[in-house]
Amino acid sequence: MNRKNHALVFLAKNYHPFTRFTFDMLKGASDALRIFEIKGGETFRIQPISDKDSLFVIEGSAYFLEKSSDKISVDASQIDAQPILFNNSVTVSTDSSATVCHVDGSLIDDYLSLKDFSDSAESGNPLIERLMFLKSTKVFRLLPVSVVEEAAKRCEEVRVKKGDEIIKQDSRADEFFILLEGEAEVWREELDDDEPQMVALLGRGDTFGEEALITGGARNASIIMTTNGTLLKLSKEDFDELVSTPVLRSVSPEVAHTMVENGVQIIDVRYEEEYEENFIPGSVLIPLPDLRSHIAGLDKSKEYLVLCAAGLRAAAAALLLRQQDINAVVIEGGIKAWPFDTAKTMDLDLIMFDFCPFAQRGAISLKHNDIPHKLTYLDPDNLPDWFNEVSPFGKVPILRVDGKTTIFESSVINELIASISNKKMLPSDPIERSLCRSWIEFGSTMLGQLTGMISASDEAAYEKIHSSFLENLQRLEEQMKNRGPYFAGDLFTLVDSTYAPLFMRMFYLNDRVDLYSEDDYPKTMAWAKHLLTLDSVKNSVPRSFDDIYHQFIQRRGAKGYLFNQMKAVA
Repeated sequence: MNRKNHALVFLAKNYHPFTRFTFDMLKGASDALRIFEIKGGETFRIQPISDKDSLFVIEGSAYFLEKSSDKISVDASQIDAQPILFNNSVTVSTDSSATVCHVDGSLIDDYLSLKDFSDSAESGNPLIERLMFLKSTKVFRLLPVSVVEEAAKRCEEVRVKKGDEIIKQDSRADEFFILLEGEAEVWREELDDDEPQMVALLGRGDTFGEEALITGGARNASIIMTTNGTLLKLSKEDFDELVSTPVLRSVSPEVAHTMVENGVQIIDVRYEEEYEENFIPGSVLIPLPDLRSHIAGLDKSKEYLVLCAAGLRAAAAALLLRQQDINAVVIEGGIKAWPFDTAKTMDLDLIMFDFCPFAQRGAISLKHNDIPHKLTYLDPDNLPDWFNEVSPFGKVPILRVDGKTTIFESSVINELIASISNKKMLPSDPIERSLCRSWIEFGSTMLGQLTGMISASDEAAYEKIHSSFLENLQRLEEQMKNRGPYFAGDLFTLVDSTYAPLFMRMFYLNDRVDLYSEDDYPKTMAWAKHLLTLDSVKNSVPRSFDDIYHQFIQRRGAKGYLFNQMKAVA
């Protein structure tokens, strides 16, 4: 049983008005629920959606603190203590764990109104039957009952036959359709197609025609009936008044920017060539015609911002996403109104030595984020003439951007990659973000210690560095006690791309000398082994890396203590 169904069963068993709902009404009411699973020690804030919102503890116990109120503790077994009504933001925390359900009271009122309509309706009343049908569809279930009732009155019922072409691609858009009975196919012809391709099937309750109505463009596909059927039809004017405007939510660029800083993903629905000209760092490109095929890969528990050039295509995309239970919000004015930094698709060349762990960090980050790039490996003993011109310190890594701009220092390169990535590479919380940067520096120290052990000329020098290295490994283990699978939980960050090169070299050395005991650092070892299974890590070095690293050890410490220990084992 999924989380929402579990919550509905709990509410229907214990609380009004859910006890009045039919099974179908309960299924529809899931739209009004937001479920939060809280772990011990976690704290977060819940904002009300309407002035009738309520909170329920479904499992465990939690603390609730509203502005200028006393903190209250509620257990799931305390039926009489619930619901918790709130008008302002509420801080929620728990000592152990809890499942909290946030109920949108305005939506519940709609479902109650719908039930009242149903209970009071005469049997066979066509208007009520149409209203109930519309409210069950993906578009209209998002709307208040009063609006759906008005739509039911304005809809025109149209009989159609098998083979009828309801919409022709590239024709003018002036009507919105709901399929009441029958089935249809969606056919689309692209510029590079020899003939139209069938791209989707439609059945009872499916809608079509909304994208072109919102954008003001031509129809992007043809709709052909495969059976006899019945359609409900709304004019463009009625669609704009009753469906498009009430359903769509939008925010200003300033609000959207704050949402992005707090981890909300932007979906850019422009075409690829537009995106290449300029894009918002962190956004992901899904052109509007391709959006339907990507919906399955989106997370229904998250909120998304939708962007296009000026706002029209984003509105069409947001309506489509909301029909699929995905919380989508339009960025007003599109990228033309975006007052903050944008980027453009760049030609990136990461210049590096094949043995360099600092350069490997950038390679991992580029590959993890699927950012097109080139890797240029140089021979440190035979550097090209142009190297000193592009590398101010005469070191690698350096990142060449569009063949003319040089970025140097591995941490700066990684920060740039993060800034143009469509994936988060650092946590949203400023404290956690700063903590990650601190441990990135710590990782650099440990890499330096590894190189120091390789270069140590005798046992005493080696043991001094080795002892400090193990102390740092223990500090890392303490930090990882409540973390995993990555340093920042489920989020792969710049910390992970920093430590993966360290772990790769540690494992190589530990297979050949007694560098550390895995049993002493179980959390760190679990993290390390997980990182080394990732394709972005495995593919960040040449396949011959073991030989490359062996040659590096030999070059840096052929007369040193560690290399002699390795030879003795071999």
